[in-house]
Amino acid sequence: MVHWEAVQTAWKLVFPPDFKAFLAQYGDGLSDLDLSVLVPSTVTPDTCDEPGAPKGGMGFITADARAMWMDTKPNDIDAAVGDLVAWGADGSGDLYCWLTQGAPEDWPVVLFSHGDDTWTRFDCGMTQFLCRMLSADGGAKAMQDSALWGAGLHRR
Repeated sequence: MVHWEAVQTAWKLVFPPDFKAFLAQYGDGLSDLDLSVLVPSTVTPDTCDEPGAPKGGMGFITADARAMWMDTKPNDIDAAVGDLVAWGADGSGDLYCWLTQGAPEDWPVVLFSHGDDTWTRFDCGMTQFLCRMLSADGGAKAMQDSALWGAGLHRR
């Protein structure tokens, strides 16, 4: 269970309502698929290297995503590195993130494709992105080579 008040205070942002609802319904992943949904904690990218900070999790993956952003310098997506927050990762090293610009319910998804070191922006939220991908919707066509493409969604 996420202590949202403490987490949002630590991250200095409010997480999207669809993300909160997804975690309440499905937990930290899609067990029959290769996708881990990152559960937020009070460990942030700024505090993940402090002594005693638990390893792994959203803070660490966000720090990694921001490092990848700096290394790959995506020039077709208008965002600062600090706008990036990771919400998921898969076994192929792809990172699923938000651009935290505007209202949380309007944050677009950006995907780092590890295989070709590229970023792709999807102008929808996390759950709409997952629905598009899992149902093989053309709105997420950039994901058609993913194991998640058209895989469906099953409740635990």
